[in-house]
Amino acid sequence: MRNPAHRTALSALLICTSLFSTAAIAAEDCQTRIPALLQAAYPNATSETGDGSELLRLSGTPTRWINPDEVVCKVWPASPDKTLLAVKLQHAIDADQAVDEADLDLVVADSARDRIVQRHRQDGLLSSDAIRVSSFAFDTARYRLDDKTTAFGLRIHRSGSSRANPYGDETLRLYVIDGSGLRPVLRNLVMMRNQGEWDTRCAGEFTDTRRTISVDAKRDNGYAGLLLNTVASTSRSVAKGEDCDEVDGGTEKSSVRLRYDGREYVVPKDLRGFDDDYIGNSGS
Repeated sequence: MRNPAHRTALSALLICTSLFSTAAIAAEDCQTRIPALLQAAYPNATSETGDGSELLRLSGTPTRWINPDEVVCKVWPASPDKTLLAVKLQHAIDADQAVDEADLDLVVADSARDRIVQRHRQDGLLSSDAIRVSSFAFDTARYRLDDKTTAFGLRIHRSGSSRANPYGDETLRLYVIDGSGLRPVLRNLVMMRNQGEWDTRCAGEFTDTRRTISVDAKRDNGYAGLLLNTVASTSRSVAKGEDCDEVDGGTEKSSVRLRYDGREYVVPKDLRGFDDDYIGNSGS
């Protein structure tokens, strides 16, 4: 006769396997779940056609619109029972506007049911002007900040419109679940930046900066530090007759550690992007 403890353990194992199987199915089906998850997140939204796309119009004042095709989702590998959504809330649907104002709504949903668990909204974060938001994506690397807390990231890609002054960057933000909401713990850290200035024919100077990030063993105010390694390369293009030669300007490497101050990771000014959420907070 099987020991009751064995039966209990087997039952628990079957339940756990079932839950993870459900989450795995949800992971494969993340994109197809977007309409249902948007309905759960915005139950009073109505369909509206704009700029050739089927949009969702949110009730309330001021009005916001969602293009479901631009919603990003991902099942969180560190917690497969949760599905992450990044939703762009457009202020207007006029494609001819010089400035595209948009908010970010981050949503954590149940991977097995159409239920919203946590969310965090930041006004204006996905707005574009001369430097435009070209894409955004989740970063679900293992950001283990303490024994119970794992963060997930959002990377935002931007690009410039000037041919003479090419520009592109990628910034990283980290969030943790805090009760019924999400809390940003890292904001606006530049992980990649390409920029330059040239005469649009040949002569010019260019820089390329790349960063990698890892979690430190040492802790400050409860959370692990973040180690940043930077590789910055420069180059010049020089006209020689009818040819255009590229001259390597060398590579510099540096490292820095970001400490947690009890509320967020302190990002030095020279490592921040263009976003204005540090206004009034000088940092270091």
